[in-house]
Amino acid sequence: MNVENPIETTEVSPTSESHPTSFLPVSANDTYPDEKKEVDSSKEDQPPTFYRRYRLWFHVLMFAIITGLMIGAWILHGDRSLVLSLLWAFVSLKLMFYHVPTRIVSKPLAVVFGVVAKGVLAIPEKIRRILGVLLPIALLVTVALVLPTQDGHSSRMDRLRSLLGLAVFIGLLFATSTNRRCIPWRTVIVGVLFQFFLGLFILKTSVGYDIFSWLSNMCSTLLQFSKAGLSFVTNDDVANIGIFVFTVLPAVIFFAAIVKVVYYFGGMQWIVRKFAWMMVRLMGTSGAESVVAAASPFVGMGESSLLVLPFLETMTRSELHSAMTSGFATISGSVLVAFISMNVDAQTLITSCVMSVPCGLAISKMRFPETGEPVTKGKVRIPESEDKEANFLHAASNGAAQGIELALLILATVLSFISLLALVNSFLTWVGGFFNIDNLTLEFIVGYLFYPFMWLVGIPNKDLLTVARLMATKMFVNEFAAFAELANLTNEGVLQGRAASLGIYCLCGFANFGSIGIQIGALGAMAPSRKKDLAELAFSAMLCGTMSTLMSATIAGMLL
Repeated sequence: MNVENPIETTEVSPTSESHPTSFLPVSANDTYPDEKKEVDSSKEDQPPTFYRRYRLWFHVLMFAIITGLMIGAWILHGDRSLVLSLLWAFVSLKLMFYHVPTRIVSKPLAVVFGVVAKGVLAIPEKIRRILGVLLPIALLVTVALVLPTQDGHSSRMDRLRSLLGLAVFIGLLFATSTNRRCIPWRTVIVGVLFQFFLGLFILKTSVGYDIFSWLSNMCSTLLQFSKAGLSFVTNDDVANIGIFVFTVLPAVIFFAAIVKVVYYFGGMQWIVRKFAWMMVRLMGTSGAESVVAAASPFVGMGESSLLVLPFLETMTRSELHSAMTSGFATISGSVLVAFISMNVDAQTLITSCVMSVPCGLAISKMRFPETGEPVTKGKVRIPESEDKEANFLHAASNGAAQGIELALLILATVLSFISLLALVNSFLTWVGGFFNIDNLTLEFIVGYLFYPFMWLVGIPNKDLLTVARLMATKMFVNEFAAFAELANLTNEGVLQGRAASLGIYCLCGFANFGSIGIQIGALGAMAPSRKKDLAELAFSAMLCGTMSTLMSATIAGMLL
């Protein structure tokens, strides 16, 4: 895959705690002056088309149509049109900013942020550092104690236990950091607070709940379309049989085709670029690692790094560690749809994926702080592929082909690892028989290692060992085996309420020993000169990915 010239460059001024405008919002559409000239000249060289000539009137007509449709929706379904209203606002603003410069919004915001920043920087640095630690702690404690609890779901003591777990996990990361003096505390604090406010917005506000409920329903609806294709190539009885091969794998293939089509039209790059720009501005991370982190919930571990392929050879060790951690800390969209098809709660899965994005960067920077100078510091670049598909049908077919590869990989991995686990468990049970230990298995042994971590997460006491064994299955087999067992336990009523929800947060990531090989193989093929660094960093990144899902679970435990 040959990658050259960036399709868009976002220049973000270097962040500095001593600069009064370090937090000023900069438009994500800003580019270098020379690049603007190149873009403008390239547009001028293109022959005028009917659309370009009358684009303003096309956009006015589009706005009139969607506004008319929205008015009808408001009249007929005013109580259920929140998501449609947000989509209407997004499309309307997008159309407006095709013709109106973003400066009319960014400049007033810059003035406001500048005034606030100057007031904050007027406070002595020592006091600012103390407040930067005490205020987030006070906020977390207040939320854990004040928010109303749900009957039968959790108590305030459960929430305080989750808060204690968050503090212990951060302390463990600090104690095991490779360079404690270089830990960027702004990145850590902003990342954890970002994760916390995302959880608060989704779990405790009606707007956030409705948005993510709509997303989960949309993902569930997509699965029904994959059944239509399966019914055509087999029959209706096979499509509804409920077997792993006929429910999970077709959904993976179908969703991979959708992602490729969205990527062809530029939607995926736009979403990733905006999220990455926000993380660069708020957390002070480099552009390359921010792009990988923003892309991880949508595409797989290897595919997310493809977006920064030209920079992999020159990325610092800290950036490589962050990129690998982001891959371990969440799951891709195709795998998410597969888990939904296994009757795992869709809304909890989506929430966990989103919350782990900033947390993965924060954890990685604690464990492996930046000591070099990243090439993409303050810049967000997503290079464009030269071998772009001819049209959306070509993109859909390529996506389906990639989906088949992923589905076969999932099938082979699940089959082989579960078989190997059965072999190991059989041997352990045989050995345990000599010592009168019944049902001695790998999950039984490793489950006790995760037992204290599950207590810190806030899992109810009666379910601690059950969820700990699920974590052991995920770590030593893979996430598919763990979620399949979780789905069975949930359907049987063994895990319910708080335990089931927090269990999903704990398991929602690619962090396992099998994924280490995938990460090293994929990134090593893209950057052969960095294979040694990748091999040295992989295990640490996997542990950080695990810690990221556990921290997401603790924050969810404070809010449930």
